[in-house]
Amino acid sequence: SDMLTFEDDNDWFCVSQAVKCFPVDRLHKKAVEDAQSSLYVTNVGTSSIHLGNSLMLKDETLATTRRVFCRVPSSASASAAFTDQERNKFLEFHPTVDVSFPQLKRFEAKLPGSKNSMKSVLSVKVGPQHINFASHVDHAFLAETAHHALHSISKASENLVINYLGQPSLGDTLQCFASEDKIYITRTDDDTGESTLVAIAK
Repeated sequence: SDMLTFEDDNDWFCVSQAVKCFPVDRLHKKAVEDAQSSLYVTNVGTSSIHLGNSLMLKDETLATTRRVFCRVPSSASASAAFTDQERNKFLEFHPTVDVSFPQLKRFEAKLPGSKNSMKSVLSVKVGPQHINFASHVDHAFLAETAHHALHSISKASENLVINYLGQPSLGDTLQCFASEDKIYITRTDDDTGESTLVAIAK
């Protein structure tokens, strides 16, 4: 099969994502059904994989993305490390064309101060429409939330970088706090009132 799949007995987590959008003249006048998405494997680690994606409209680039997935053992007896066979299969999808993907950044995984000292710019509740499978909250929803919050503190940018640090649940309240040029998204458990950091975006 020439399909790139992640079907195994381990858990997979997206831990980081970067997006770069490109302005296209008179995009609303063009046939978007001609858009083509291509997926590549840009790097393979011991138990992590970097995926690059390009969205093209004929010869014009609409957007490029980079995402990092980590494989985590689902049980104590499982191994997250890739076998040589898996690594070789992934590397079959290494780009053979010159594609520039956005750079990822790793942020310090903590709030820069107390929430009382930071500006709250957005609050949303995780609803059923934000769940994509099982109880997993769709990262597209988290990315949209981060972009909305960032737009409220600065001018729109073609770039977005997100570090995913935790997994919110259905019914959680997500609060976005601004500090300098970053957004810190926390989740609050309505049952316990406990607050934890879910994502950092810039």
